[in-house]
Amino acid sequence: MAVTSLRRKVSVGAALGLLLVPGCHVAEHTQPHAEAIGFPVDEVPGATVGEHVVETDHSVVGYRYPLLGAGHPLTREVRTVMAERQTAFLEDLSGNGRPELRQDVSLLAASPQVVGARLTAVSTAGMRESREATTLWFDADSGAVLPWTALFRDEEAVERAHVLLADVLREDYDLPLADLPGVVGEAARRAEEEAGATDEPESAEASPDTAGAAGAGAAAPTGAFDAEWAREAADAWSGSPLEDVAFSTAGGLAVRLDPTRMPGTGQVSDVMLPVAPEEAEELLSELGFHAREAALSGPDPDVFLEEGPSGEGGSLDCERLRCVALTFDDGPGEHTDALMDTLAEYDAQATFYVLGSLVEEFPEALERMAAEGHELGNHTWEHDDLSGMSAEDIEADMARTNAAVRDVIGVDPPSMRPPYGALNGTVRETVGMPIILWDVDTMDWRSRDTDEVAAHAIEHSTSGSVVLFHDIHESSVRAIPEVLDELHRRGFHFVTVTELFESGLEPGDVYTDARHG
Repeated sequence: MAVTSLRRKVSVGAALGLLLVPGCHVAEHTQPHAEAIGFPVDEVPGATVGEHVVETDHSVVGYRYPLLGAGHPLTREVRTVMAERQTAFLEDLSGNGRPELRQDVSLLAASPQVVGARLTAVSTAGMRESREATTLWFDADSGAVLPWTALFRDEEAVERAHVLLADVLREDYDLPLADLPGVVGEAARRAEEEAGATDEPESAEASPDTAGAAGAGAAAPTGAFDAEWAREAADAWSGSPLEDVAFSTAGGLAVRLDPTRMPGTGQVSDVMLPVAPEEAEELLSELGFHAREAALSGPDPDVFLEEGPSGEGGSLDCERLRCVALTFDDGPGEHTDALMDTLAEYDAQATFYVLGSLVEEFPEALERMAAEGHELGNHTWEHDDLSGMSAEDIEADMARTNAAVRDVIGVDPPSMRPPYGALNGTVRETVGMPIILWDVDTMDWRSRDTDEVAAHAIEHSTSGSVVLFHDIHESSVRAIPEVLDELHRRGFHFVTVTELFESGLEPGDVYTDARHG
């Protein structure tokens, strides 16, 4: 149903009492300035924050993000974007000093219909500091997480928004056309060319260097919103200041610009350019109007309480990332807690294929595994070779081990691993669970050599690998810090087996790795 013009009108007075993004103060100049609406996640009632810091000799990476309920698409997308930035940051390390990357999220709007998030990344290396920010918008109707372009009705509206920003810079900041930054300047030049083309028989074609955004494609179709168009348009307009757009307390748009790119702005932390409410009115999509309403109304606590906080696992898109699953067999044991201490230092999730006969001896270890986002798998009751057993005995073994795990953590293991990797048709037909093997075997049970185990895992792990260790061996547990440190430096992310095989696992099927592309 279309939003009526009455709903689209906003109350400036009511909005002025809302929380504002920290650091957005009116600068000491007479140029127009917008106050952006934003909400620190840890100040929103009901919201839960996930927070991690990984400190190594070569770098520090830290990030905070909202947990919006089990499997929420926005949590997944936020974490994945942050992971992509982290990988790029680590790949660019020069070996000098100890650079840092800190990422955070604030909420721009939060209602049952739409949630907007602003992602910021600050990297420092010595005296140098760089900042970047982008926004994402979750649309409950479609279940999609969309870029900033989804707030606009079509390509023409996106182009018009850039021209409006150019007008503010030219008229109020006295910037000449030649000094307008990036795609804002390109849009302004196209507008002038179009205005001057009325006296010419044909309008001049834009050059490849300046046509990029305008030539991104046809306007989004009327009617149902085209999410694919929004994503393609965001790629075409890459580098636009509108990537960091919010709604203003006046009911228009507030767009951040880097003051270092704008002469004459003085000592300010942000230049916040306004798009007036009446001008924004002509640009917004249906989602844009819902987002503006949600921003001006303040965050709805029901958004965060509906499904409850999600766990730490299951929230990375491994088709876009360099992921590896570290797996540990034959435990839990006396070294398992020390292993989990090390995993926590790297925000690493792992999968433990446990023996049912050890569950009663180490229930606290299983509880901690589940609480810290690790995954538990079935490795039989006491490590028997399933390929020599009858179907009835296999079924009984699987059920007994599953029940032991369920009694401690409340859920069944989602997959199993046969001892020795021993399989036959009866095993595959009877276990009733996905069968997870491995593509990297550290042979740690045989060598018991910490350096050799670490070197093998590091050398042979690639994106999509399932790496086999045994946490009952102290020598293997001692190898994990080196494995985590080196793979982390190479931009890997440590996930559970289920997360690695995100396309799904089928009972009775055998999996060794998850190669993407």
